[in-house]
Amino acid sequence: MQIRAYLYLMAAAILVPVMLFAGFALHLLAQAEGDLERAKVARAAERVALLVDAQHTRAQAALRVLGASPALARADFGAYEVQARAAADGHDAWSVLMDERGRMLFTTLGPVGALQPDDPAPSYFPAMYAQHRAIVSDVMPGRASGRLITVVAMPQTSGGRRYVLALGFGTDHFRRLLADSGLPRDWQVDIVDRKGKLVASSQGPAELVGQDASPALVAAGARGRAGMLDTALRNGGAGALAFTRSTQAGWLIAVGAPARAVAAPVGGAGRAAALALAAALAAAAAVAGWFGRGHARSIRRVLDAAGALGRGETVPPRHSRIAEIDRLLVALRQAGSELKRTQATRESAGYERQSQLERAQQAREMAEEENRAKDQFLAMLGHELRNPLAPIGTAAQLLKMPDLDAHRARYAGDVIGRQVEHMNRLLSDMLDVSRVTRGLVSLSLDDVDLRNIVERAVEQTRPLMEERQHRLELRLPAAAVTVRGDQTRLTQVVANLLTNSAKYTPAHGAIQLSLASAGDEATLSVADDGEGITAELLPRVFDLFSQGERKADRAQGGLGLGLALVRSLVQLHGGSVEASSPGRGAGSIFTVRLPLKAELAALAVPPAARFGAARAREAGREGAAGAPAALRVMLVDDNIDAAVSLSLLLEAAGDHLVSTYYDAASALEWAAFERPDVFILDIGLPDMNGYELARRLRAMPQFANTLLIALTGYGQLADKARAREAGFDLHIAKPAEPEEILGALSLANTGAETERTE
Repeated sequence: MQIRAYLYLMAAAILVPVMLFAGFALHLLAQAEGDLERAKVARAAERVALLVDAQHTRAQAALRVLGASPALARADFGAYEVQARAAADGHDAWSVLMDERGRMLFTTLGPVGALQPDDPAPSYFPAMYAQHRAIVSDVMPGRASGRLITVVAMPQTSGGRRYVLALGFGTDHFRRLLADSGLPRDWQVDIVDRKGKLVASSQGPAELVGQDASPALVAAGARGRAGMLDTALRNGGAGALAFTRSTQAGWLIAVGAPARAVAAPVGGAGRAAALALAAALAAAAAVAGWFGRGHARSIRRVLDAAGALGRGETVPPRHSRIAEIDRLLVALRQAGSELKRTQATRESAGYERQSQLERAQQAREMAEEENRAKDQFLAMLGHELRNPLAPIGTAAQLLKMPDLDAHRARYAGDVIGRQVEHMNRLLSDMLDVSRVTRGLVSLSLDDVDLRNIVERAVEQTRPLMEERQHRLELRLPAAAVTVRGDQTRLTQVVANLLTNSAKYTPAHGAIQLSLASAGDEATLSVADDGEGITAELLPRVFDLFSQGERKADRAQGGLGLGLALVRSLVQLHGGSVEASSPGRGAGSIFTVRLPLKAELAALAVPPAARFGAARAREAGREGAAGAPAALRVMLVDDNIDAAVSLSLLLEAAGDHLVSTYYDAASALEWAAFERPDVFILDIGLPDMNGYELARRLRAMPQFANTLLIALTGYGQLADKARAREAGFDLHIAKPAEPEEILGALSLANTGAETERTE
């Protein structure tokens, strides 16, 4: 056989396997492109499902807002209708209010007060009451409109009555939603309810709504949450149908793309590879008669490269003496690289999609948890602030009664005092937590004995312990346990722990406080035999607004701030706090660890600049030995009740001569004439603020060293600094204890006596 014929036969023998390998490679490439197109269809279904869920989420949010309406609580349906119509207009829907049996009280489709038919309760009522939450109905005929609708309904108790609030959507609402989804017009998008009925479709007539969806789609949806079907579309053509299930309603969302949209066309790189392969093989056959057996090795190289490509291996760079074969080798190598890049891209897209879904789920769970915490805190805040108002109002009415005897007057005053103290404690906790979380709390550090801290905290909580008849056991060491800390804040830590144990320990229960030191660490623990802490609550017990279950015998309320404040204050002292509990009904233990002699940086509030520490100690000794000398006091406050009551208190408690003014101008006019020993100034005055009034008084020579006290509701560190800059000697936050104000007046006693003797 001649060499030419032999080479021709060799070329023919090479051509067939090379073409097979190349075809297989092109097939893989086409398959990868087709998978990407089908993945696009699946992502489109998920995107439409998110749009549907968003509609239902916004509807549920609107129902929650309507459920909190004061008009609904007082059964003022006229005022409620205005709110309901506004909510419905904003959601392209109509609002319905029903009683607990399903009878419509009114709907925004008709006028208020119109009689509604007493039909049986809607079919979704049993599921709604069983789940006790908002529910999305399947497609059904509307009782008021008669057309096919879907409903988002939520049970609500308001004003002691049970209602069902609902927003109704016509099926054309979802058809418009599908039209605005941004998908191609020839794609089929279906929304199918839980019973397999069409809610809306982007293809076909409107009469399809309410009819049975594709049995194949319904069956596939019953087997899994998401998937893909190769089926005939409604327009008669073949296509790929991707489906997923919405989270809120449980509906099936199906997106179908025509077959041509998901076909796997061979791309430009594949066509180029095929052409290059054909050219190279033709060239090899043409020169076979001219070249000898040496060129057969080049052909074998092609075979080797094609085999590597078929196995998914990287085609190595090789060269021959035939340019066409070299080009073929390059093309095969490029095809292999392109195939690997396509596969890597597909895997990367899958990983990224999964990561995005996980992040979205985490963000949704965090947002839901934050919303629940906020709602719980607002409910607790309203409850805790309203509770004291009732006895205060009753006591105020009692004080207004004619011929009121002294016993009842004292009782009314005690009631008001206790309830005001309770409200002040709540506000102080909120302010403390806010300041601590924002890093605005500064510690006044000193060497303190934790045994003294325990005694102060026990004294503060003793009334609550005695009221609940708790047995308090103290285990304190004989030797001092000294730490570097803020005495007031550490007392607050221990008092909050004792109060927390008292709240969650039933009457006649036992509470044990232990203090010990070991090495360079002091340990303080509070144990009780109360309700205990569940395993679910234990990791969150120190979080803001975190509380255990409320019971009828709870000693007192609260906002869930005490333990959060404990953790923050302990951390400021360089310590740690932990909680442990065997479980519900088994009690709990809170343990605080503080470094002995801890060195912490502190921002201390300086004492009164013009009187000094020595004078303050002198005034304190004078007050302890006997009553301070009477002073001339000028009180300036635009709150008439506050000013008059404080002036009466100062006159009764210290025989002080008090002049009261309600604006800064009058105070400036009479100050030089009265020459008071002490000025007590409010900050929020009508004509000028207290800071400016203090500056003008300091500018008068006779008042350069007079005691100036700021009595104000502004109590932040920045407010205290501004008061010092304006010339105030002391800053007292409202509401202030009478003892605190009387003690501040003692700073002026020495100066006042000297002035009177001159």
